Amino acid sequence: MNENLSAIHIARQLQEKGLLYFSPAVLSALLSIETQEAYQAVARLRHAGLAAEVEKGKYILLGLEPERVLSNPLFVASHLVMPAYISYWSALHFHGFTTQAPQTIFCATTKKKRPVTFAGQNFRYITLKPRKFFGYRRESIGELPVLVADEAKTMIDCLDQPRYAGGLAEVAQALRQALSVLDLELLVDYARQMRDKSLASRLGYLLELCGHHVEGLPVSDSPVALEPSRPRLGKLNSKWHIVVNISVDELMAEGIR
Repeated sequence: MNENLSAIHIARQLQEKGLLYFSPAVLSALLSIETQEAYQAVARLRHAGLAAEVEKGKYILLGLEPERVLSNPLFVASHLVMPAYISYWSALHFHGFTTQAPQTIFCATTKKKRPVTFAGQNFRYITLKPRKFFGYRRESIGELPVLVADEAKTMIDCLDQPRYAGGLAEVAQALRQALSVLDLELLVDYARQMRDKSLASRLGYLLELCGHHVEGLPVSDSPVALEPSRPRLGKLNSKWHIVVNISVDELMAEGIR
């Protein structure tokens, strides 16, 4: 067999090219080989423990230390689709804004991607409009590179879609926990970049509830439910056009959860 088609050589080429998630078609193009040879190459990688099938016909590179990859679900999640970054409840937990570790890893992406279950872990991909795909940075987790929403964008994403962060009460409590490290000017700037007045109204209301008054946030043109998953029944906050359909006691629960 051609040495260039050995499992270790192929794994090194994939790693050098940053192709951590690949298909036989990708291998065929990378190695300039026929499709049948590419399938045979995949079989060698799997037999050597250098790759594992995540979805039908799609594989993740485990490299020479597969236990490092398999024990790092955030790394796996962020490489199953490109571009993607860890956000929502998973980022809340990563930044220490909640002790509630979600059973699902949540990622933001501009692509459409179905949920994936791999190595006993569930991965959920939330499709964002390109204008909302910003505010992340590279982190080293277990010595592996992972893109994670920064602290401000984590809160903004969670307020944009609270259902992926445990609900509005969980988000409000996380916001209170995060206020000591959040840059409020950046938080407002991010909210404006999202161009979503409902999100901005929720943020303004919650910040004011926590004793922080900010300027520059747009307000929803019509009343918006504070907790989107609940009926729009509650007192109207006329300043922020927020229907407060969740008790303040839930929002202001003491301590980090």
